[in-house]
Amino acid sequence: MTMKRFIKESGMPTIYDVAQKARVSVGTVSNVINGKASVSPKLRIRVEAAMQAIGYVPNHAARSLAKGKTNCIGVFYPFDPDYRAGENYIEFASLVTMELRKHGHQAVLFPAHDPNSITLETERVVDSGQVDGVILFEVEMLDERASVLKDRGIPFVMLGRCANNDGLAYVDADVEQIISEAVQHIVGRGYRRVAHLGRKSSVAVDLRIYHNLILECQQAGLNVEQSLFIWSTGKASESDRAVNHLLTHRQEYDVIFISEPMHRFRFVQEALRNGIDIPGQVAVMGYMGGSLDEVSQPSITAFDVQPEVLVEEAVHMLLDICAGRDEGRQVLVPGSLIVRESTEARD
Repeated sequence: MTMKRFIKESGMPTIYDVAQKARVSVGTVSNVINGKASVSPKLRIRVEAAMQAIGYVPNHAARSLAKGKTNCIGVFYPFDPDYRAGENYIEFASLVTMELRKHGHQAVLFPAHDPNSITLETERVVDSGQVDGVILFEVEMLDERASVLKDRGIPFVMLGRCANNDGLAYVDADVEQIISEAVQHIVGRGYRRVAHLGRKSSVAVDLRIYHNLILECQQAGLNVEQSLFIWSTGKASESDRAVNHLLTHRQEYDVIFISEPMHRFRFVQEALRNGIDIPGQVAVMGYMGGSLDEVSQPSITAFDVQPEVLVEEAVHMLLDICAGRDEGRQVLVPGSLIVRESTEARD
C-alpha cells in the first residue's frame, strides 16, 4: 500500500486532494502553501478555499503545532463568486497576505461561502489550532465570530467595528468623518436632493454609511427621499434592477451616493447609455474608491479609505497582541476625498 493511498484511507486530506478540489496543479498548491509571490491573488484564494473545504493542514503548520506556535494567521472574510464587489475582498486579502509575509507569518485564508455556517467554521478553525491569531473582515453589528474568539482567548483584530466594542481590538475607516465630508462636498457643489445605493447586508460599515448619510443630509437641510435610499445584495441581476430603478426616477434627485465601486461604474455606464448627463443632470460620488473610479468616463469622485494603512495597522496590532506587547487598541483611519469629474460644481 502506497503512502498516498494510506493517507487517503485514514481520512487525512493530502496536497493532491487540494489540487483536485481547486482544479490546479500540485505545484501551484505547493507555491500557495510556501507563500510564493508568483501565485495570483484570485488563484491563491481558490486554493485556500479548497484547503479549507477539505480540512487540509499544510505540513509546516503541523510541525509548528507541535511547538505550540504555527506562525499562521487566519483571515476570515466573505466570498461570493456571484457578488460584483468581490474584488474588494481579494484586494484586502492580498494586502494582508503580503503584510504578514513581511513579518515572517503566513496568511491562511478562510473565505465563507455560506453565511449560516460562519460561526461553526470559526469554531472549527480555532479549535483545530491551525492559527495563532485571526483577522476578521466584514464585521457585523452583532458578530458571533468575535464572541467565539473572545470566549476561547484567541488573539484577534477586527477590520471594522461591531455594536459592542468593549475590550475588542479593531481598525476601521472613520465612516463618520467620511460621510460628514461627503455631505459638505455635496452642499458646496450646489446639490440638494440626495439618493443612495448601498449594499444590502448586516455588515457594520454598510449600516453606518446608511445611517450617517441620512443624519448628515438632514442636518445640512438636504432633501432625503427614503424611497430613493435603496439596497442591493450586489448580485448582478439585483444590482441591475436597482440601477434601472434609480435611473427611472432620476428627476427626483440631483446627486447619488453609491457605496460600491462596481455599482458606481455600472450606474454611470447606464446613465450615459440612456442619454443622462453626468454630472450635468445627476452627480455621482461614493465610498471606498478604486481603479474603476479612475478609468470611468467621466471619472468618479470617491473616498480613498487607505486600505494599505488599515491592513498595516491591523497586522501590526495583531502580531503585537500575539507576542504580548499589546492588549489591543481601537484605531480609526481617516478617509481622503478624491474629487473627480462626476461632481463638478453647479452654476
